[in-house]
This record gives sequence, structure tokens and C-alpha cells, in this order.
Amino acid sequence: MSKDVNNRDSGDYELFIKLYLANERRLYGYVRTLIPNWSDVDDIIQETAAVLWAKFDQFQRGTNFPAWALKIAHNQVLNYCKVRKKDKLYFSEAALESLAELCETRDANLDQRLAALKKCLDQLKSDEQRLIEMRYRPGGSTKSVSQQTGKDLHVLYRLLNKIHTKLLLCVRRALAEGEAI
Repeated sequence: MSKDVNNRDSGDYELFIKLYLANERRLYGYVRTLIPNWSDVDDIIQETAAVLWAKFDQFQRGTNFPAWALKIAHNQVLNYCKVRKKDKLYFSEAALESLAELCETRDANLDQRLAALKKCLDQLKSDEQRLIEMRYRPGGSTKSVSQQTGKDLHVLYRLLNKIHTKLLLCVRRALAEGEAI
């Protein structure tokens, strides 16, 4: 028997918000891969969030929330494309299915890549870690790091490029060796 959406306890809401926010970027990236128009993507994400909450009582705790949420997002994309069928900018259902499979495969490796990146970040020198943290904190930019550190902008770009290359090689090596698993 399903609970009334309005009568859910605050624990359900808190769990939903926690799971949704942890996966919002993943959902957005998935939908953006399938839909070319940014405003359409926003509409689909809003609809997806509404459906996720409406059906949250059907989600089995302890199972894979991202997979469940991506499936619902996929259905929202299909519904949206059916409505917009006349518009030639949207993919056919077969193309959407192929892209969805590709996204699922890519998504399955995401946790391994993130674990490898965290390990590689820990291996950087402290000044390199500080620059990366400053650059990628919310609202950070290379220009703001340049102003904060007093480093010339062009020098900073070269430095960040070297750090990015170092991280890329480290992540590739860790994944090839299976260390991040």
C-alpha cells in the first residue's frame, strides 16, 4: 500500500533530498547528453525531480538510487521527445536507447574514476593541492587564484596545466592497474 505523498515523515523527505542532491549533477549530465536544448533539459530535470519524489515510496532503501533515478529521467526524456516528435533536433527512440546504454556504461566507471582521482589528488605536493582546491572551489576561477596568490595569470595557467596533466596520467595509470577499485 502506497503512502500519501503529503503524509510522508520528515525522514523520507530528508533521505530523498540527500539522495537527490548527491545525484543531481549525474541526472543533469545524463539528460543533457540526450537533449540539445538547455531550457528543455531544465524542464525535464524539474519533471524528473517531481516524479522521483512522487514515486519515492516505491524506491527500496539500500538499492541503487542513481540507477533508479536515471531510469525515471530516461522515461521523462522519452515522454518529452514523443511530445516534440515533429522537431527534427531530437533523437529517435532507438538513438536515445543507444545513448542511454552508453551513459550507463560511462556512469558505471564513474566511481572508479573518482576514487582514482582522489588518490591522485592526495599524491600531489601541498602547494599543488592548494592551487587545485582554490581553482575548483565553488566560485573559483583561474583569475581569482591569480589575484589571491599574486602569480601572473599566464604562469598560473601553465602551472595548472602541468598539474592537470600529472593528475590525468596518474588516474589513467591507477585505472589501468586496477588500483582505484
